[in-house]
Amino acid sequence: MSFGIGEKECGAWVCVTLIAVTAALTGIGVFDVIGKHAGAGTLVPITGFANAVVAPAIEYQTEGRITGTAVKMFTIAGPVIVYGCSAASLYGFIYYFFLRGAA
Repeated sequence: MSFGIGEKECGAWVCVTLIAVTAALTGIGVFDVIGKHAGAGTLVPITGFANAVVAPAIEYQTEGRITGTAVKMFTIAGPVIVYGCSAASLYGFIYYFFLRGAA
């Protein structure tokens, strides 16, 4: 908030910063070392998801940009995205058609 960012926007910037820092630390190989010492402290869902996307991308980059990096990047994160979007759509549908008047 000291940078002139509002209270609502501050939460979004914290999330973006956590994702960027986790991706960078995974890319240079430091995140796993931190994870060994911090343990459950690195299991925050947003940092874990960023690590799950970046780690396979780095591991399989030798197989090429498409078949290595792009395909393997979502091997772990893909189901999370698919089922997360599906669940959000289902819950939104239920809320919109059944609970909207009750709230």
